[in-house]
Amino acid sequence: VQSLGYLCHEDADIQLAAKNAGVISELIKILVVIEGQADADFVDQELNMRMVKGVFLTLGTIVSTNEECRRKAVEDQALVYLVRAMGHSDSGVKAAACLCTRYIIRSVSICRTHVPESGILAPLMSLLQDKTADVQVTASATLVNLLTDFSPLRADALKAGLIDILAKLLSSPNSTVCRNVLWSIRNLLVGIDDDTRREIIDKIKIETLFSLSSAPHESFLQEHALGALRNVVVDSMLGINAVFDTMGNNRVIELLRQATRSDAESAIKVHGLYLANNIAVRSQEHCEIIVGDEWLLRSITSHITNSSSEVAIAALWCINSIASHRLPSQGQHESDGESAEDV
Repeated sequence: VQSLGYLCHEDADIQLAAKNAGVISELIKILVVIEGQADADFVDQELNMRMVKGVFLTLGTIVSTNEECRRKAVEDQALVYLVRAMGHSDSGVKAAACLCTRYIIRSVSICRTHVPESGILAPLMSLLQDKTADVQVTASATLVNLLTDFSPLRADALKAGLIDILAKLLSSPNSTVCRNVLWSIRNLLVGIDDDTRREIIDKIKIETLFSLSSAPHESFLQEHALGALRNVVVDSMLGINAVFDTMGNNRVIELLRQATRSDAESAIKVHGLYLANNIAVRSQEHCEIIVGDEWLLRSITSHITNSSSEVAIAALWCINSIASHRLPSQGQHESDGESAEDV
């Protein structure tokens, strides 16, 4: 089983061929057989446990890139077995189940239709607090896809106390868990009302996001913390005021300076530029603070010619937002075509 997984790894053509050859159905049949042997005598349960783990890892590889493969897995009731496996006693089985689930729910249509009725939310939230690091890593990575603005489970997760769990996990010594939590927070901040935004700000803390945005030698944490701050302020004076009131003008400007430096990674530049953009487009008062720093303004404009199209486009939006406050028709400018560049 695992050899098949290795064969399909990062090869979309082989993954689709495996699906067309009936491999997904055969893998599910293995789970059916093993489940039927759960209480049987003279059965090697250790071997069965390893087989279940191998099935989930291989199935996850097959569905990792192709929508047809994901649909077939769901049609064959894969989610039923994955949800059950999240309650398994073995950490390897739980982690493999989370990994496979993560790939299946990359599908928007599956996330909207099959996932809400699967019963996945409660066991997944429980696994976020598992004692095993591997389980926490895969569970937190899976959660990211359930918190997009189109996910029906997002509201249920918030009601179930998700923000408290995420706030606690941000202090995890495992940097990958922290990265996944920040990614989840980024997704949560898209398309929300100010009451939810206020709860996130109060529990996650602006100071924490600032600290992680400046984390030395942890660029992937910086990237997602900046992305979270960028979404804190999008379309929200509450978010903008919270950032400036908490950190003060000088620290906000210093963060924007660091994020837009010429030697910063492209992903960090993009988030830094959109953070500046989302502040500038929504608040003339805070836009003036950005404009008042000559070094920062030069840094932003210099990225128009950046070799990365994403960075250049972000710089153009930022300049457009700044300029909109300085035109005679400023009262007529559109507040944010793409200032809601927020995911």
